[in-house]
Amino acid sequence: MGSSSLSHRNGKSSEKSLMYYKPQARKHAFLILYQWDMKGENIENLTEEYISANRITSQDQRRYMRKIVKTFTEHAVEIDKLIAELSEKWDIDRVGFIERNVLRAALAELLYVAPKTPKLVVSDYVKIAQKYAGKKCATFVNGILGHVLREKLGIED
Repeated sequence: MGSSSLSHRNGKSSEKSLMYYKPQARKHAFLILYQWDMKGENIENLTEEYISANRITSQDQRRYMRKIVKTFTEHAVEIDKLIAELSEKWDIDRVGFIERNVLRAALAELLYVAPKTPKLVVSDYVKIAQKYAGKKCATFVNGILGHVLREKLGIED
């Protein structure tokens, strides 16, 4: 395999794959949380079924995706409370399924995983919101996450 391949034969990730696994892991974490929210099934089982059904073979993606999902489940009450507070006092159930679960994944990662590049994390989740629900959703998600960057993490836009 050439140097532009996504993984080496020895199973170690190449530099190129390291650049791309987190955005994909974020998308997968969102989709798992979305399915969980819709179906109400056991999240660990749902995660494993999702990995299998979507043939996610990257160990890096699987590990980071699981980390985001697990972090959300450990802090679900605090995260949902924050979403409700920042959504102009809307009850969490009034926030749309896509917005709610993009924010759940994003806040789990931003507040509890402590990524090195929080602005990039926000950008990735805004792109996910745009892809799955359009510009209005992306604007809402960007507003909430921008507030969290400024007020909770002390990072200016």
